[in-house]
Amino acid sequence: MLRQMRCVWNDFNGARRELIKKELAAAQARQAEVTAYWNRHKTTVKYRWDSRTGGRGETTVADVPEVAAQWHPDNLVLPENVLATAQRRGEVSPHLWQCPLGLDHEPWPAWPKDRIRKGSGCPECRRLIRLADLPTLAAQYRGQRPASDITHAAHESVPWTCRTWAVDPSTGAWQPIEHRFEAVVKERALQGDGCLVCAGYVIDDTNSLFTWFPGIADELDAPDLDPRRLPTSQHNIPRKQAVEADSKGMYAALPWRCRHGHGWAATVLNRVQGTGCRQCSTSGISKEQVRLVAELAGLIDLVSPGSQDPRLPDGVPDFASHRLTVPPEYKPAHWRYKDVEVDAVFHLPHGVRVGLEYDGAFHHSARQRDRRQYENDKSRVLLEAGLLDLLIHVRIGDLPEMVTPHALVVAVPERATAYQQTSAVALALSARFPEAVPGLEAYLNGGTARHQAAADAYITEVWGELRPPRRKPKKAGPPTRRRLSATRPHADSLLSPVAEPYRNPENPDEIIRDYRCACRNPEIFTAVQSQVTYGNTRSCGCLAAQARRRRRPAVSKAERHAVRAWAQQRRIAIGGSGRVPDRVTASCRLEQAGRDDLLGPDGLLDEAPVRDWAVSAGRRLGARGRVTGDLWLDYSTEKLTAGTPIKETPDPPVGR
Repeated sequence: MLRQMRCVWNDFNGARRELIKKELAAAQARQAEVTAYWNRHKTTVKYRWDSRTGGRGETTVADVPEVAAQWHPDNLVLPENVLATAQRRGEVSPHLWQCPLGLDHEPWPAWPKDRIRKGSGCPECRRLIRLADLPTLAAQYRGQRPASDITHAAHESVPWTCRTWAVDPSTGAWQPIEHRFEAVVKERALQGDGCLVCAGYVIDDTNSLFTWFPGIADELDAPDLDPRRLPTSQHNIPRKQAVEADSKGMYAALPWRCRHGHGWAATVLNRVQGTGCRQCSTSGISKEQVRLVAELAGLIDLVSPGSQDPRLPDGVPDFASHRLTVPPEYKPAHWRYKDVEVDAVFHLPHGVRVGLEYDGAFHHSARQRDRRQYENDKSRVLLEAGLLDLLIHVRIGDLPEMVTPHALVVAVPERATAYQQTSAVALALSARFPEAVPGLEAYLNGGTARHQAAADAYITEVWGELRPPRRKPKKAGPPTRRRLSATRPHADSLLSPVAEPYRNPENPDEIIRDYRCACRNPEIFTAVQSQVTYGNTRSCGCLAAQARRRRRPAVSKAERHAVRAWAQQRRIAIGGSGRVPDRVTASCRLEQAGRDDLLGPDGLLDEAPVRDWAVSAGRRLGARGRVTGDLWLDYSTEKLTAGTPIKETPDPPVGR
């Protein structure tokens, strides 16, 4: 509902903004006509003065008819009796003038010298557009002064109201409301700023954290902050505050405290998106995992995870995960955290310490990301650091096969019950450590789970219900743009940056940068910075031109037909027409010469040996280490000539 309400507010403000733009364009067109009139008037008057026949002390206001026509009738003297150069510094002129455009402007005082020598005109005509000329914006104005007395470009901050609709979060009903805020007139008229409450810059009862998320507001542990004046999407520190505190890129983290007394820091946006107390969090824990740990705890000794969870009453065992701290000398360099989470830890006889990992499909499926390498590293590090003697991975369902020498992998069906999972783990553990699970035979003969009551008690106390639904929080808004950070070109690039990166005016999501190429090209080359960093763009175009000038190895028409027939016979896809891929041609030559030992299972040359040969021979690879067509053919030619080195034709110099 909050997102829907914001969309309605954006639509309302967008419609008003378009109306204000149209009204402003019409007023500016009228202002342009008046400005053009006074520009012509200034040119004419100055020409009259420069082409006068009398001296400076002889020319009067009446000698300049364009100015004399604006002489106000209330003046005590006639224009024939006033010199055109009349002026007294520091004094207000006694001569009044009237606007010739009939816009009901008040008479204004001015010295004749300013009117004739400088060509000055009506001061009100320069400020012709008033707030009243923009009726859509004037309807929101709530100041004391009349809208007709305020110019549209005033730097004055005045009160405004915005009449719109809002949702009552308790009932979900729409109701008319009125937002009140203060803003500068110029920012609203010329810059198009809308309602500051709708935009979230000003907080009231319609968009506050307390109104929409009272449960989160109750957990705020900052007495000096009022949740009724906090937004629902604050994440970063304001720009001015970040500059003053020299805290670029820092987050506006606030203190929170849950109902169990746990304290932590997080931004308002993180809280709204679903982040809660880390110690009370059940993220990564499933009820199936709890049921398996509860059954195993009835067969072998379960190690307590540490301090007792305050949510659990006396008599309810704690099946929470363990956090094991890895010593710095064993932690891999690419690991961000020093703590490793293990779902459960058990003590076996003879002092053996065994960890358990429950790999469910939701967190360990390869559709999101492949975690097998991390799990292998995790098992190895825990064993090398002496924190565990064995780590058991229980793989549920159709997960990717995991082979690791440092762990025991137990695969169970997706629909396996807690009893079936426990039996499979206990049997695998007994095979590794004989007599490690006393009472296993009696448990297997029982045919049913024995300790699900303890699991149900833990699930009820932690989640509040026996079968909690899986909640996936929705993002509060669109993703933020990437920051403008400079990155180095690829190692094989000929481009060198000459300026800082900036956003593409035509596509703001694209970051571009100016480069200079090493091919002696004096012109600046502009390219997407990420393409240059990853090596997709390596030059200003000189490398592509050089590749086009290079002659490709000749393949006769007869050989091309023979290779195509050979590929079709072996069901190798080569396309319908055109040149046959050089890799297929090279493979055909080797196969017909009896060098099947150089071909792979698919009947084609492997890329790795060709790349190694090219690097050792000093040959140039394609973009991002790609094997080009001439390398395939030259490699096959060298193998067919029994090691006779191929005399390479040197490449033409770059850029010539």
